Amino acid sequence: MSIAAAQISPEALYDMLQLFDAQPWTKRLHEELAELWALCISRNQQLLLRELIKDFCMLDADKELNACKEFNTQIQDWKLNPTNTWVVAVANADEIDGSTAGLQKLKNKVHPHEEWHSRFISNIPSSAEKINNGDNVILFDDFIGTGKKMARKILWLKKLLLQRGVGDFKIFCACFTGMQFGIKHLIDESNRPVFASISLKRGISERYVGDELTNALSVMKEIEGQLGETYRNKKLVDYTLGFEQSETLYCAANDNCPNNVFPILWWSIRKNKRPFKTLLQRAG
Repeated sequence: MSIAAAQISPEALYDMLQLFDAQPWTKRLHEELAELWALCISRNQQLLLRELIKDFCMLDADKELNACKEFNTQIQDWKLNPTNTWVVAVANADEIDGSTAGLQKLKNKVHPHEEWHSRFISNIPSSAEKINNGDNVILFDDFIGTGKKMARKILWLKKLLLQRGVGDFKIFCACFTGMQFGIKHLIDESNRPVFASISLKRGISERYVGDELTNALSVMKEIEGQLGETYRNKKLVDYTLGFEQSETLYCAANDNCPNNVFPILWWSIRKNKRPFKTLLQRAG
C-alpha cells in the first residue's frame, strides 16, 4: 500500500508532511501512517495523533550516545569505582531484553573502560553469585515505565543475596529513559537513587488540562475502539492508554516497543480482526 492507494485527504497529507519534518524516522513509514490515518473515523482523531507523534521520543543513535555519556558522569557523581561496583542488567537468566542490549552499548562508554568492562553483568541471577558485602550495585534497564518492574527486581536481588548471607550492599538504579511518574514511584517505593538521561511526561494527561484534557482522553479511547479487543492472548482493556495508563510516547530505534506506549501505535489487530500495519512493533 502507498499513500496514494490509501486515498487520504489533502489535510491528512499535510499532517504527514508535518510529521516527516518533525520526526524524520516516520519518512520510511509512510504506508503505516496512511493506514493509521485511514483507521481514524474523525478529523479530531487524526489531529490528536499528529500532535502526539510530533511529541514522540525516538531514542536514536545520538540520544543513545548522549545517554551513555551522562550515565558515565552519573557514576562519577555517585563516587562509584570499579573495585567494588557492579552494573547489572535487570534481565532474568534466560532472556534477552532491552536491559541486556543497553548494557552492551554502555560497556565501553564508562571510563576507564579497561577497568569497568568486567564489572558488567547481563542478568540478576548471575550477579547474585558475585556481589559481596560492601559492594555497590547499579541495576540497569533501558526504559523505566511505571517503576514497578525495577522495584520488583530490587526485592528479587536482595532475596537472592540474603540466601548467600550478603546483606550489606548499596543499590542504585539507572536507565536511558524513564517516565517521570514511574521514576517518582520507584524512588518513593525503594528509597534508592535513580538516574535517567531522558525523563518523559504522560503524553495526554500531563500535556492538556481542563476540557482539552477530557476531550483528548475521550478521542484517544475512540481511536482505541477501532482496535481488536484481544491480541496474542492479551486484552486491549489492560493496555488502554498504554500499560497501567502510562501514556508513553517513546521507543528506541529498531527496538521492541514498550507496552507502556499508546496501543494505537503497536496493537496490530483491528476490531474487524484484520491485521493492522502499525508504526511500531512489539514482540511479547
